[in-house]
Amino acid sequence: MADPTLLHSLTLEGFRAYLQPKIFDLSKKPCLAIFAPNGLGKSSVIDALEFLFSEHGTLERLGQRAQNNQAGPSALMHNGAQAAGITPVVKFTTITGKTTAEGSRAAVGNPRPIHAAATAMKAGFVVSPIIRGYTLRTFVESHSPENRYGDVADWLQLSPLVEVQKNLRLLRRDVKAAAESTTEQNRIAGLLRTETAQAVQAWDDAAVLGFINESVIAPLDPALTLTTLAAGDEGYVEVGKRVEAEEKRVGLAGLKQIRSSIVALWQKTVPEDGGDAKLSGAIATFDKALAVQADAKATEADERDKAAGTVFRSVWKEAEKLFADVATAPDACPVCATAIGDTAAGSVPAIRDLLQTHLEELQSYNDAKTALDDAETAATQAHNKLVARLPAMIEHLPDDDGDWFKIALIAYQTGVSGWPAAGAPESAAIVAELEARLAVLEKDIADIEAKQGEHTWVKAKASIDRLLTLQKDVALAARTAEELTALHEALVAQATLVSGKVRKKVQSLLDTLQAPMNDIYKEIQGANAKPIRLELPGEDDTNQQRMQLVIDFAENRPSVAPGGYLSDSQIHSVALALRLAAIKEFNFAAPMIALDDVVTSYDADHRRAIGAMLAKMFTSSQIILVTHDERFFNHLKDQLAAKDWQFTRIIGLEPASGPRFADHKVSDEMIADRWAKGESAANEMRQAEEEWL
Repeated sequence: MADPTLLHSLTLEGFRAYLQPKIFDLSKKPCLAIFAPNGLGKSSVIDALEFLFSEHGTLERLGQRAQNNQAGPSALMHNGAQAAGITPVVKFTTITGKTTAEGSRAAVGNPRPIHAAATAMKAGFVVSPIIRGYTLRTFVESHSPENRYGDVADWLQLSPLVEVQKNLRLLRRDVKAAAESTTEQNRIAGLLRTETAQAVQAWDDAAVLGFINESVIAPLDPALTLTTLAAGDEGYVEVGKRVEAEEKRVGLAGLKQIRSSIVALWQKTVPEDGGDAKLSGAIATFDKALAVQADAKATEADERDKAAGTVFRSVWKEAEKLFADVATAPDACPVCATAIGDTAAGSVPAIRDLLQTHLEELQSYNDAKTALDDAETAATQAHNKLVARLPAMIEHLPDDDGDWFKIALIAYQTGVSGWPAAGAPESAAIVAELEARLAVLEKDIADIEAKQGEHTWVKAKASIDRLLTLQKDVALAARTAEELTALHEALVAQATLVSGKVRKKVQSLLDTLQAPMNDIYKEIQGANAKPIRLELPGEDDTNQQRMQLVIDFAENRPSVAPGGYLSDSQIHSVALALRLAAIKEFNFAAPMIALDDVVTSYDADHRRAIGAMLAKMFTSSQIILVTHDERFFNHLKDQLAAKDWQFTRIIGLEPASGPRFADHKVSDEMIADRWAKGESAANEMRQAEEEWL
């Protein structure tokens, strides 16, 4: 068997509570026990071990960065290290057989890589060698069965198998959810209801076929039907032929487009009450605008003659101020300096009346000019509208038009385009033909709508095609659901086999732990302690892998959770026994154990029992133990072999250096003091004798 790897020495410098270098020499006595009251740096030794072997160069409780309740890696450094110029570091030496290896790991900067010698020793840690007292109760009481399973799987290096189980479970769950999903069916049902105008609520071949024959085809041809829902059906082929024939002639939609083009040009509407007919459309608007423009031109010309002297309007406007009633009348004309009496008017009142007459004539001209401008604007707008509407009507007329209308309409379009440079063309013949054609179109459209409504063969075929597509979607959705259901069943069978093998492997490993775990548990709690069992319950799609810690507490309380029946010390003992059993069973290549305050919940007898258990069952392990319980520390000195163990205590914490360790030479006063307290001093007497010799 290969030689195990142990720690040969450990040095802390600028790390946690230790500012100045502190060397722990483990070369002669590989096991170390440290007593110190809380807050004096004893746990920093365990922190150094965790840091040495951690993947990311930090502590679990510190995290990789400062966030939430975690201080981050910066807390690894002693708060006085930077000021003292000390680089935080943990140094170590390992020994395998007679071969030693040295290494160190800086506790500052990034990425703080793990040393190769530490990596080599860590390879022997199947289970983490560090046990902290505050985590023990959590493992028994607060951990869920799922988390406990994951922890034990990590100890046993079964994480890949756990991931296989997890992925299989997630795959089964997702496939089952997809198989049971009705999303696609609901989508298809919604499209079906829309396509059939709510006539068919759920897909049924016969119902859909009946809807096609009765509601889609019958309005066009009651004699034509589909016998099957298939593109190869004779009825469907005939519908395709009807579509081709329909596209070669003007259908209802085409007739309505032609009607819209005619109405856009000209339409006469007779009110139902028998009033005058109203003309609308681009031609009617243009003709009306031309008539209004002509009248406005005549009116403007007439008013222009009346106001021939309009050039003097501004002069008259200013002169009115001089001849106003409230103004002082001038003696002479302000324009030509003619005496008022010598003017044609002969007096100021006469001049005032003359000005008023001219201004009224100017106002009439202005009104006529404004009306002409408005008429010309309206005519231009009507012209633009007519020019835009004519091409659509011309496009509807066939090139081989046997009559004269297309030629006449193009000629009319040319004449309209030449306005206003040339006169507007006559529209009477065009309007008469449009009126006649509109009447024929109205009759044709009414006949078609009376026969088939809005139905066309193009629309009918499009509706049938959409329903055939839905038929394919229905078949695909059904097949997909069947395939997914079959896949889920196959996955269940596969998972049953795979998970069964995995659970069998895990259970076999748990069984190897169960016996030594109960041996350790009984060493602590006594021979009459009820044995603890590790059980793996069954697994299903909703529950992941679990591990139950159970105990047969009484005949009427079998397989119960220990947390509800055991005391604090018993609960701690369960977790401690499981961890120690796993370390002993699997960490044979690096049999080191680090214990940090693991006796918090124990009384004196159980503390002594733990010391006896360590002395009896872990003589081949290297144990580094720290405690704040002095009685437990003294029990260890009485029980553990002095040749393998070194005991030291911290009696203070110096800001300039770190923890201060006591001189362990035993004085007569120390022995007398223990006797005075009624405590055993046998260990101190033995140590004093060894020191004297």
